[in-house]
Amino acid sequence: MPESSRPGGVGAEAGQSGSMPFVGIPSFLKLPVVPPDAPGWHFLILGLPYDEGASNRPGARFGPRAIRNASTLYSYEGGAELFDVELGRKILTGARIADAGDVPIVPGGGRQNREAISDAVRRILASGAIPVCLGGDHSVSAPVLRAVSDSSATPHLVHLDTHMDFDSYLPPHTHGTPIRHAIEEGLVSGVTQIGIRGLNSGHEDWLEARRRGVRVVTAREFRTRGSAHALEQVPEEEALYLSIDIDVFDPSIAPGTGTPEPGGLGYPEVVELVRELARRGPILGVDLVEVNPAYDHGEITAILAARLLLDVMGAVWEARSG
Repeated sequence: MPESSRPGGVGAEAGQSGSMPFVGIPSFLKLPVVPPDAPGWHFLILGLPYDEGASNRPGARFGPRAIRNASTLYSYEGGAELFDVELGRKILTGARIADAGDVPIVPGGGRQNREAISDAVRRILASGAIPVCLGGDHSVSAPVLRAVSDSSATPHLVHLDTHMDFDSYLPPHTHGTPIRHAIEEGLVSGVTQIGIRGLNSGHEDWLEARRRGVRVVTAREFRTRGSAHALEQVPEEEALYLSIDIDVFDPSIAPGTGTPEPGGLGYPEVVELVRELARRGPILGVDLVEVNPAYDHGEITAILAARLLLDVMGAVWEARSG
């Protein structure tokens, strides 16, 4: 098979694509592991194994490893092609993807860890690749956004989550505060939140977020009014950053997370939304956070996360390549 038709743009000799899922070292899709500033890649996967910002069940530090391991389910197909039967076409054909490893997190490192995350993302952006970050708890999104806003256009943040993460009652730099940081530090041009539900977002914080221009589409609104209503809240032809908390999904399909909440979204509707978002404006970066393998029955949450990242990259690549 010619090199250009393989995701990653590499042969099996450079990565491990083409072998059985249970064989070899489980980098993402068993693709090559490269430094964050390696040139010539379209997407670089970056692990952020950090969960010291968790307010409930810890364990998301192991999320990147679980997602990578789950991605090997698609690695033997990745050695040949990723053919989406429902779309009737291959995805990520010709896209060069590699795994940039993990940010070296130090327990209790606080600011040191946040700066290390920002530095790694800056290196990826400087290389010309799109960073695809694997959390970790949701506090990692703030240092990622600092790097994106420093390195390129200030993006509009599309935030898929159960919770607003605009909390004033939690200490700074927890997983309940990244959206507040993004707005207060001017890291984003605006915020659209989709899938919000449950009892953990405070009323005063909700009112303040709305006053600051945050556009909120609740899970019920999304189900009753559809993805078209959600897309109307996102500016057209503006650079976007996509942050996905795995608990936006219903815990029946994504139990492996620290703060699950009933009534979440389903996989097909989220994938369709992502495809529409990719056509709406260039996506500068992506993070997928809060996968917690300690509570993941049958690895279904990690598999969902791995597949969703392939869909996200496929949508971005298709929009970019036309």
